Amino acid sequence: MQRISKSWRWPLGGLAVAFAGALFVPIGGLLWFHLLVTLCAVGVLVRLAHRELPFPVALAQLRLGGDDPVVLRARVLSAAACLPQDRPGLALYRLKSVLPDLTRVLGPSHPDTLSARLLSLQMRGEMGDLPDRLTAIREAIGDLTTVLGPGHPDTLSARYCLAEWLSEDRRTNEAEAAYQDVVTIGTEHLGADHNIVLIARSSLTILRHDRNGEGDSAAVDDMTAVVAAMERTLGPTHPTAAVTRRLLTQWQSAQADSGA
Repeated sequence: MQRISKSWRWPLGGLAVAFAGALFVPIGGLLWFHLLVTLCAVGVLVRLAHRELPFPVALAQLRLGGDDPVVLRARVLSAAACLPQDRPGLALYRLKSVLPDLTRVLGPSHPDTLSARLLSLQMRGEMGDLPDRLTAIREAIGDLTTVLGPGHPDTLSARYCLAEWLSEDRRTNEAEAAYQDVVTIGTEHLGADHNIVLIARSSLTILRHDRNGEGDSAAVDDMTAVVAAMERTLGPTHPTAAVTRRLLTQWQSAQADSGA
């Protein structure tokens, strides 16, 4: 088991070289110049190492070893933490680094490996880094269903991702069926008020509203029910509930203008 990650070996080695070299440099201006240059170089190496593996995770690896499941999960979490910071490129970089280790240590069918693989697929698909994203996500759905079951949140998240990509590709009928699958399976296993079920209902309603036009009163009624459920379960200030409420208000205003 590796105690010192590969990314942090370079700055540690650079620091050792800096101090070792200082022993052979005469005291005076040349010594300070040597220390300044080498420490600046080490600083650059530290930034690069931290980019691949945050320092707290590197410390955990030093204590527990690189193959410890806790360290592997921390590496995945460090990738996921980049998403709220709007740094998808760094998140994907870290996921690509940890996925081979997850597969090697835990196995390709372990829930942690599958979860990280799903997140990587979702990001690559959104960033255009996945040549056949529909085939890839369908394969992931099959693996997730086999290991975790059809009603697991990760499986439903993969199904929702498939529906989103079908919708983006203007395969409306297939997207509608995929959204409905998320709603049906999610309601059965997680309950009608689960977050992923409500989001899928919202997306399904938006799809139908866009297809049928502003005069679709059924879509407005459906979205009204979705917003009420979101505000009840998530709270009215939750970002998802707030955004959906604003969309519903726009629909209601357009409906009122068309009926005037």
